[in-house]
Amino acid sequence: MLAITFILLALPTFTLSFSTSAKKIALITGGNKGIGKEIARRIGTEPDFTAIIASRNVDLARAAADELIADGQTEGCECDVIALPVPLDLLEPKSISNAVDFVEKEYGVVDVLVNNAAICFNDPTLYGKVDHTPFEKQAGITIQTNYFGTLQVTQSCMPLLKKSASPRIINIASAAGRLTILRSQSLVDTFTSDTLTIPHLSDLMKQFVSDVEDGSHSTKGWPNTCYGVSKLGIIAMTRILARENPNMMINSVDPGYCKTDQNNNQGVVDPVDGAYTPYLLALMDQGEEEDDEVVSGLHFYEEAEIPWSYQ
Repeated sequence: MLAITFILLALPTFTLSFSTSAKKIALITGGNKGIGKEIARRIGTEPDFTAIIASRNVDLARAAADELIADGQTEGCECDVIALPVPLDLLEPKSISNAVDFVEKEYGVVDVLVNNAAICFNDPTLYGKVDHTPFEKQAGITIQTNYFGTLQVTQSCMPLLKKSASPRIINIASAAGRLTILRSQSLVDTFTSDTLTIPHLSDLMKQFVSDVEDGSHSTKGWPNTCYGVSKLGIIAMTRILARENPNMMINSVDPGYCKTDQNNNQGVVDPVDGAYTPYLLALMDQGEEEDDEVVSGLHFYEEAEIPWSYQ
């Protein structure tokens, strides 16, 4: 188990290799509230960072940015955070490409991508926010949003990340996506295979949706959780991307069961605390020596690497 408590000890004396001509750029999807907003707050208060809040609702992004800036001024700690002035909706491919195009034209680089945006049907109505949605109808929108939307954001940002001196991707995952939700050893072996590719993983995600819709998912070893499978896909995606991009730090993080709108504020962890490990991974130094350990392709919870099985 790799603990990142060494980061805590190093925080007062960080020696980060930032460019002297411009700040590092951190793009946070779903940054207008909850965990994403607190990640933006933490990163934005670092003097060498600008945090960009991306949201499907530009007005909400602006309100969140204004609040963080005002809070920083009140607390005497400047928060450099801006709202992306164009929407980024994981269900709208064009909005994703438009958002990334804006970042490219305005900044030319993304140093840190935090994939935080997601949806979760905690009950069939999303706590009254949408019409009643039976389980067989939840799979398509959940997987399309949380997995395929996140994948498109990541792939679109890859050229900008590759322009960074220390690129990193932080995927917000969940204990709901632990390996033990799978009821088939064959599925476990497939998801953990070192030869699994993004196209194959995407086919697995589509297969889950198809199996849920025709009612065969249980007999094929899938669990009764669309959100869990979407986060399982996110963790698997993290491992593949880390393997394919050895010069990047790409990790997934379980922020804990945080009090957010997604669970009607029934969580037990303050989003401020849930944001801490993603923040540390955004700032931590990547070793420059040849024999330094590369912190990538790992899954974290409470500042430490944990097994994907949670066992």
